[in-house]
Amino acid sequence: MTVCETQKEGDATDFAKEACKQQLDLVVLVGGDGTVHEGINGLAEQTYRPKVGVVPLGTVNDFARALSIPLDVEGAIACIGGPSVEVDIGKLNGRYFTNVVAIGSLPDSVGNVSSEQKSMLGSLAYAWEGTKAAFQHETYSFDIDADGQQFSEESLLVLVALTNSVGGMSTIADQAAVDDGYLHGFVVKSGSVLTIAKLMTKIAAGTFRDDKDVHAFRAHQMTINGPSGIQLNVDGDMMEHLPAHFSILPKHITVYGKRQ
Repeated sequence: MTVCETQKEGDATDFAKEACKQQLDLVVLVGGDGTVHEGINGLAEQTYRPKVGVVPLGTVNDFARALSIPLDVEGAIACIGGPSVEVDIGKLNGRYFTNVVAIGSLPDSVGNVSSEQKSMLGSLAYAWEGTKAAFQHETYSFDIDADGQQFSEESLLVLVALTNSVGGMSTIADQAAVDDGYLHGFVVKSGSVLTIAKLMTKIAAGTFRDDKDVHAFRAHQMTINGPSGIQLNVDGDMMEHLPAHFSILPKHITVYGKRQ
């Protein structure tokens, strides 16, 4: 067994590439969604790809939640070698993602959460910054092409999800599965503070996608255009800019876990 400790951004990607080169049987990613994101980016383009185990140590751990991987270390390790799932991987411009891409004023604010805030407040840090941004309700105009269907929306938040766990909640993209072959899109239309508060309530109730102020759709390929300065929140970290070109690699990586 080889243990590789990350020291800087990109290390997990390099370690995963080397595991493919050596044709190892297993890569275990220990960390949060950002570490998983980096590791998958090292595996995605390789001809030979080892199976993947995940030991979640992050703030939210959406990828682990979507695969029913226990959030405690002992439970997660016990999953490795058990049932596995061939999961979809999304491609965004020149990189890959495992869980969700968020665009708009909400992810801009959430992306500013500091390491100190995460350490002290955990997922509450994201909720706090997101709530502040929601009540400012700054919106942008987005042009979207989903499998050739084109539409425009004024929105404060656009989500493109691969799994049913978004921000630690299973009630936003509740119909998404890790291996269904689709990108699941959600556009929160512009609205008043009362509209935003209502949507928060519907998220809690599991009826988010049915609201008239939410445009829900799914596609195999997607392009999103908008103001060029907007940065994207990709698997929890700020990276990439509009325009965003999405595609999906169905059942591309084998991960120890269970399909929900």
